[in-house]
Amino acid sequence: MRLNTFEKALMNNPIRAALQRHFEARILKKLGGKMRGGLALEIGCGRGMGACIIFEEFRAEHVHAFDIDPHMVQLAGHTSCRRPRKPILWVGDTLNIAVLSNTYDAVFDFGAIHHVVQWRDTIREVYRVLKPGGRFYVEEILEKYIVHPLFRRLLDHPQQDRFTRAQFTEALEKNGFTVTASGEFIELFAWFIADKPTPDADASQ
Repeated sequence: MRLNTFEKALMNNPIRAALQRHFEARILKKLGGKMRGGLALEIGCGRGMGACIIFEEFRAEHVHAFDIDPHMVQLAGHTSCRRPRKPILWVGDTLNIAVLSNTYDAVFDFGAIHHVVQWRDTIREVYRVLKPGGRFYVEEILEKYIVHPLFRRLLDHPQQDRFTRAQFTEALEKNGFTVTASGEFIELFAWFIADKPTPDADASQ
C-alpha cells in the first residue's frame, strides 16, 4: 500500500530523518549490533534515509532497497549519504522480492510491514531471501496506533488483522526465525531482532 499525501509529508522531512537516525536506528543497533556480513536489503525504502543509515550505522558494504511507489524510489536515488556509496534501488513488492533465495546478510524494515495487508507473507519472503545466519532488523508500528481514531482519519493503513508485539513475534517464529531481542514503546511501536538459523543450529535442536 502506498502512502497518502499526508503520510508522505510526515515521513519525508528532516524531523523524521533525525528520529530514524538518532532514535530508531540506535535502538535496533543496541538490540542487534552491527551487521554480520556485507550485503543488506531494505524493504520499503521511502526517500532513502534508511539505506544511508544501513551504510553508516550498521556498516553494510552494499545495500539494495526497494519501494512499491516509483516516486519514493526516485527520491531515494537523489538522497546523499555520508559514506560515498549508493544503494541499488528498484520498484518492488514485499510479497514477491525479486531476488534469489539466501542472498542477504541482513534485511531491514523501518516501518514498512504494517502497510502490507498480507504481512505474514512478507515475513516469509524476508526469511527466504536471507542467508542462513542472516539477521532481520525490524522497527514496526503496532495495532494500537493503527486503529486509533485520529490516525485512521489521517493515514491510509490496513485496519484488519493488524499485530501486537506478541503476534508479530509469533509470526516470526512460525516462519522459522529465532527472535533474539525485542522491545516496545507504550504498545505503539516495537523493535525486533530475528535470525535465520544455520543448518547446524537446526540440526542441534
